[in-house]
Amino acid sequence: MNEDLAYLEDWVFHFNAHNNQWAAIPRETYTEYWNDYKNAGVLRSKHLNTLLDLLHKSKGNTDIIENITRGEIK
Repeated sequence: MNEDLAYLEDWVFHFNAHNNQWAAIPRETYTEYWNDYKNAGVLRSKHLNTLLDLLHKSKGNTDIIENITRGEIK
């Protein structure tokens, strides 16, 4: 296993064909995602690579992701 990518094990990816968007869902909220599409903490993009880049930059850390999406970290 590549230890540098181990953080990706905590995320589940789903493609929604109705809106052509990818979702990156934290594993601990995966079941909630199916009950509430607008579940907080789910990342969405038309491009899977955008989500992967965001997760790579943050190493999957949701606090860092929030800072990146608010423009506080580039």
